[in-house]
Amino acid sequence: MVLARRIWKSLRWVVVVIMLALAAFVIVHPPIVRWAIREYSPEYTGRRITVESFRINPINGVMRIEGLKIMEAEGDSLFLGVDRILVNATLYKMFGGLYEITALHVEHPELRIVQSGSRFNFSDLSDRFMKDTPEPEQADTLPVHYALYDVRVDSASLSYKSHLLPYPMHVAKADVHCPRVAWNIPLIEVMMNVLLDNGTLLDLELDYDQVKMLYGAEAKLKDAPCRMMVPYVEPYMRIGGLEGSFHADVSMRGDANDPMGFSLKGRMGVEDFALSDPNGAKLTGLKELDVVIDTLDVANEQYRVRRLVFNEPYILAELYDEGDNFTKWLVADSTATTSAAEDSLGYDPENPFSMLTYYVEEVAKNYATMSYRMDSLGVVNGTVLFNDYSLQEPFRYAFTELSLRADNINSKADMIRLFAHSKLNTNGTFDAMLGLDPTTLRNMRLEYTMEDVGMPDFAPYTVFYVAHPILSGRTRYVCNTTIVDNKLQSVNQLFVEDFAFGKKMKVADAMNLPMRLAVSLMKDKDGNIDLTVPVEGDLDDPEYKVWPIIWQVIKNIFVKAINAPVTLLSRAFDADEEDLRAVRFLPLQAELSNQQEKPLNILARVASEKPDIGITLIRSGNRDAEAEAYAIRVAKASYFADSTGTPPEVLDPAWTAAVDAVDIKSVPFKNWLDKAIGPSTDPVQERCIAMVGMENALAEVDRLSSVRSNLITEYLVVEKAIQEGAILIRDHLPTDTVPAGGQPAYHVVFGERDLDAAATAPLP
Repeated sequence: MVLARRIWKSLRWVVVVIMLALAAFVIVHPPIVRWAIREYSPEYTGRRITVESFRINPINGVMRIEGLKIMEAEGDSLFLGVDRILVNATLYKMFGGLYEITALHVEHPELRIVQSGSRFNFSDLSDRFMKDTPEPEQADTLPVHYALYDVRVDSASLSYKSHLLPYPMHVAKADVHCPRVAWNIPLIEVMMNVLLDNGTLLDLELDYDQVKMLYGAEAKLKDAPCRMMVPYVEPYMRIGGLEGSFHADVSMRGDANDPMGFSLKGRMGVEDFALSDPNGAKLTGLKELDVVIDTLDVANEQYRVRRLVFNEPYILAELYDEGDNFTKWLVADSTATTSAAEDSLGYDPENPFSMLTYYVEEVAKNYATMSYRMDSLGVVNGTVLFNDYSLQEPFRYAFTELSLRADNINSKADMIRLFAHSKLNTNGTFDAMLGLDPTTLRNMRLEYTMEDVGMPDFAPYTVFYVAHPILSGRTRYVCNTTIVDNKLQSVNQLFVEDFAFGKKMKVADAMNLPMRLAVSLMKDKDGNIDLTVPVEGDLDDPEYKVWPIIWQVIKNIFVKAINAPVTLLSRAFDADEEDLRAVRFLPLQAELSNQQEKPLNILARVASEKPDIGITLIRSGNRDAEAEAYAIRVAKASYFADSTGTPPEVLDPAWTAAVDAVDIKSVPFKNWLDKAIGPSTDPVQERCIAMVGMENALAEVDRLSSVRSNLITEYLVVEKAIQEGAILIRDHLPTDTVPAGGQPAYHVVFGERDLDAAATAPLP
């Protein structure tokens, strides 16, 4: 009401001034008035004012002013110029207490406004003529009866220059019409047509009820350039430019007493939008945005959107060693302060983005109780380009043909379903369904599938972190997730076929992990990696993070594969774990039996089906114990030959059992031994070694070890056609963790196969 009283006060003074001017004009000759205005205007207004012509008819109250010019406070530049002013006053009604003007026409006004901070080039006039005066007591003041009809402003032009704008704004032509403003009629209606010099067209119809404080607007906007929004973006982000145009055809109603009490309907959109950074790189863009709103009633929480479609959206996202291509341009000013208006309202009334953010936050507070419906939501043919320059080799990935579709989004629906699709780097595909509970975000369902994802595309990451490039592989990833009351249950299936790492590269700070070994161990008998990772958890737990848990499970599988390869291989090949741990021989055994061929057959399959796995057979065994066994056997054979009269060299193999049956603790054997090497109190085993000689016995053990290695080599290479170098044989080293002693054995160690060495290194 304070605003209304000020308006009435101003109008009252306008009427009084006009009436006084009419009286003066009756008395004073127009040329004298023109001279007086020119002569005394600097003294009384602080500006030079000139009038080319004016005429007044005191009988019918018609006044015409032509060539009005008001100059700037300093200088001779024009502040306001008007070609013609027509005032038609009903003078006789003044005597009845009614101040009535039946016509007020202003033709071709030209106004120049300059803003610097909070001051304008007309602030001096405000300071001079609009000083605060005490408001009269309401009870002592009778309403002024006034009426103003047919107010027209034709072909107005306006120039507005401000520190807030990157360039001046020019209104090339504006026509304004107000049919009536009267003391006893609360409704004010204004029609306006505006053409900016950039081609923007605005048709506006406004109405305002001064008593109820209700307003309405019908607006049609065409070809408004998006660059007009640059001043409102720059407080938050440094940009190189905004391209595109905006259009709207909307109807709005609201309550001036309630910022949230407004409603909106109509159609609006954007064409050829593009946002670029200060270097000229396009960050995001949009071919077309089309929004059709049936009802947007904030006060009653009713939202009806018929159509919301993004056509050909574009996003470029890049990661650098520090930051990304969006946050690097954000304005960070810790010294920035908010205005009193912003503190009071909760938003900056001069920035539409600040206002929009505030309203969205306010609306979102009542999400669960609001009524909304969207008939059609869509994203058509979108593109997202992602480049990661934080690696040694840049990683580039493209999401193309991106689409999003949702029909009949409704607050009364049991579930809202959104469907998405995208191409992944040309060959792969992504398809998803997101189901939302319209009453709460604590219930939802997510299903998505990534198909034919080329693994070599991710080689820059594997080179950077583990020094291995990805040579081949295609991945299928399926996720099925259900959230009920924020309790998550998720099943994640990963299937990778034809996956292969390349040779290890020299990369500083890369982790030293046997990647090819791990991948080979994780493959099934068909050469594929097939993992199922179930995940459960409580999303209300602030420590619970879904993706870190999924990756931790996969990491555990990976680590287990490296640390326990035998277990995985035994499952993959349906084999006994012991057959994958060692090839064992009996002491003095010099031929292969089923006991050795069985594990060798399994190892041959591993080498053949998993060529990335390097297999090493480590010779081990107690040489001294086997040398002692050899000496005892030689002594037994000599005793048997002497006892039976059969030379040892012609002993039949069938007699082996008889030789083995000789008891070295028997008296006959001891007597024979006394006769052969002389009496002694040493243990009989030591006496057998003394008879053969320890050096001779050890030499025979080494010969037997070589024979076994040759037998293994011949069996694998000839019988099983294993490539030389696929399985290596070597002696036990002090750094080995497998047993060094015991009966003769070849302990199996799995590792990454050195492809270069394998090409030239034969089995020993």
